[in-house]
Amino acid sequence: MTFLNLNSAKLFALSSLSLLLVACGGGGGNDSNATTGGGTTNPPVVNTDLFTVKAKQWSIQPVANTSYCYDIDTQAEISCEGADWDLKFAMGTQNPVFFTNSGVSGSGTGGALYSPFDATWENLLKEKDATQAGSLPASAWSVDAYSNAFMDSTNGVSGFFEYDLFGDHRMSPNFKTYLITTDTGSKNVIGTLEKPVFAVQIYNYYQGTNSGYISIRYINTLYPNDVKTITVDATQGWRYIDLAIDQSSDQKQGNWQFAFNRYNVQLNSNIGATVAAQPAGFYTAEGAVINDKFKDANAYSSTEADLKAAAAATVTKWGSNTITSVLNPNPVMRFIEGERSPAEVKYGFFNYYGLTASAAEAGLSTAHMLKADSKAATMISGNTGRSYARMHLKDLSYANPQDRLSATTWTFEFDIQPAK
Repeated sequence: MTFLNLNSAKLFALSSLSLLLVACGGGGGNDSNATTGGGTTNPPVVNTDLFTVKAKQWSIQPVANTSYCYDIDTQAEISCEGADWDLKFAMGTQNPVFFTNSGVSGSGTGGALYSPFDATWENLLKEKDATQAGSLPASAWSVDAYSNAFMDSTNGVSGFFEYDLFGDHRMSPNFKTYLITTDTGSKNVIGTLEKPVFAVQIYNYYQGTNSGYISIRYINTLYPNDVKTITVDATQGWRYIDLAIDQSSDQKQGNWQFAFNRYNVQLNSNIGATVAAQPAGFYTAEGAVINDKFKDANAYSSTEADLKAAAAATVTKWGSNTITSVLNPNPVMRFIEGERSPAEVKYGFFNYYGLTASAAEAGLSTAHMLKADSKAATMISGNTGRSYARMHLKDLSYANPQDRLSATTWTFEFDIQPAK
């Protein structure tokens, strides 16, 4: 039997973002904790169990394509339309996905500390304080983020720069070229007057020493020699960019194609994007950074040809926005020799059993059923960032255990550390 991890980059990216924020000053302040001889700070010892609300349960009988939300402060289900929810259970046609009230998923300042692949309920039960007596920085909590052609990268923040190559905590552009289409129904990289396709490079992230000022070089692929630039101030929130009229705005309405908020990028709902090319010399064949190329003062001029060449690229698929959460790790699949379909798919909080034999091993009556992995767990922060809960999926049951299409009941268990 073989397990196949479809992609571990997502969790790495989220954890790397936390490291980046810490390096840039997140969670700063004086540290009076004891250190080891090597200078590593030890977390304070917590003797009082602050998880004073124990074994609270939330049961859901989900309907397809419907979301359900939970408030750890009141230990009750709550409307997802408001601002007070902490955990969202979004049922698709067959499987759910999970979100915290954080980042691009909500207006709150919540987050999650672990993927369900990286924490167990047994181990989290040993925790007495989710904040480690205040020593855990806010940046350690992973927030929900957009994933698209610009953001799917193992550098932890985006695909268009590398961080801290020279020990100065700065972003260094790699001049990668992206294609953005206003017609996702066509794979043509040459657009029309009504439905243009743009090629884009991000070439700077600073105005002087101030970060968050995004400089973009781009063409309409109908006119590959007409190279334009625009710089947007993305330091105070989302800036929505309409390359068709060479303008940006802080208003989400209109015909914008993509938007920046610091290093985060989102696409408009009708827009597709893909990576066209990475200019040569920035990375080795194995993907390692070549620092000298990032230092090259001529990189801006030498990579303009790559931007123009995007008009001759081939597109197999346009990507759109999705929202990623550390609560939804990429699935891990188990195969049985000779079988093309996976015997088991691990989604984190629950598993799918695709073969009769594997279902029987899991105590299920038929193939294509789901079962809770009650060992998998996480720690979440409430929407105000002042209350916390450890949680796991305690049980997943079918109304008719012999019928995989019968209604399901999902029961989560929480231990809660109330806000002070």
